[in-house]
Amino acid sequence: MNSRTLSIDWEDFGQLGGLYHGHGLTAPVGGAIERQTEIILDMLDEAGVKATFFVLGVLAGDRPELVRIIHKRGHEIGLHGHRHVLMSKLPREQAREDLKTSYKLVTDIIGEKVHGYRAPFFSIDAANLHMLDAMAEIGLTYDSSIFPKKMSRYGIAGFEQEDRLYELPEGGELVELPLTVSRYLGRTWPVSGGGYIRLMPRFLVNRVFRDLSGSGKPAMIYMHPYEFDSSPIDIAANYPATARRSTARVAYLNFRWNLFRRSVPRKIAGLLKEHKFITCLERANHVKEHGVRSKLPVCAE
Repeated sequence: MNSRTLSIDWEDFGQLGGLYHGHGLTAPVGGAIERQTEIILDMLDEAGVKATFFVLGVLAGDRPELVRIIHKRGHEIGLHGHRHVLMSKLPREQAREDLKTSYKLVTDIIGEKVHGYRAPFFSIDAANLHMLDAMAEIGLTYDSSIFPKKMSRYGIAGFEQEDRLYELPEGGELVELPLTVSRYLGRTWPVSGGGYIRLMPRFLVNRVFRDLSGSGKPAMIYMHPYEFDSSPIDIAANYPATARRSTARVAYLNFRWNLFRRSVPRKIAGLLKEHKFITCLERANHVKEHGVRSKLPVCAE
């Protein structure tokens, strides 16, 4: 199925910035998420495209009306877990409880079931594939958490790069929509995430997605709300008041997070105009009807 999917990992940068750059302390959700969400929704309306928003549970609980707005404007709502923590680092039962908590919260907010999940940091790896059984158990149709390439923090080397319906060890089944990688210069590269799109020149972004179209491969684009916002990110503003911070480190992080960020909306708008886009659920349903069915492989670390 030669189509593109735009997915948004819907999370608040200020809150996560405080957590991961602020000595493990979280700051309150700021006001930027409303502005950033509206930018995305308006861009999608203009292009006539529906996207999948994987919403973080703690943010959905803080901004339920914003989740309802996304849903009412015709976009698919998926799960991004409840807390933004590595599922691969949690004990089995805690990881499954995080999934169930987010499922109940989000379904209560939108008034209907959700069908898909993406783990924070793509943290479904060779050691915790049991999470796919947990997703099937609560009635999800698909997962989109697996990077089919071993990266420093996540990914499974050699995992199937194509969409596939898997028969699971505990008797259920689930579609896996892996993140997109592409082969250039004899190496496999991640090419479709917000950070990669931000850093790649526009001509190269266009070339990558044309090459994917030419090969007949679907592509999963994953973005974050703060990548659509032209207002500069200030890491210092996202530190809790009690956290220590180095001026040099703040300057480095500000440079890193703001580099080429203003180029992102133009790049994404160009892709929305040039290619056909569908939601993750549409893609998963196509796999269930027409795709390949396999037993879930046993993956080694």
